[in-house]
Amino acid sequence: MMIPVDTTTRGRLAKVLLFVLGAIVGTGLTAVLLVVLLLPTTSTISSDPGEPGVWVKRSDTLLGLPDHEVWLGRAEDRGHVVEIPNGWGHSPEVDRRPDGVELRFDNGGRIFVPASAYGGGR
Repeated sequence: MMIPVDTTTRGRLAKVLLFVLGAIVGTGLTAVLLVVLLLPTTSTISSDPGEPGVWVKRSDTLLGLPDHEVWLGRAEDRGHVVEIPNGWGHSPEVDRRPDGVELRFDNGGRIFVPASAYGGGR
């Protein structure tokens, strides 16, 4: 005597498992794509050695405009970070003083960073 086997139940189970696997893979690929699109790359575009050192860095993402920052400190990869406002350019004139550093931009903008912010003046 043969026992009847319902093959439609196994087919449904396989379809559900494939759907779940596809959802997991799709979510993973979406996460990887977002990281690639939004992860910034940073490059140093100018440097002014001295005490403290001044490095201007540019951060780019595939989506959006580049951002510029000034790093003040003893090393290029460590220090006090100052964001440069959009439209101010990226090549400040550096004026080192005993009480801090003043950054002057072509548009007339100025940023003063006290020595205590970057570990100077000790």
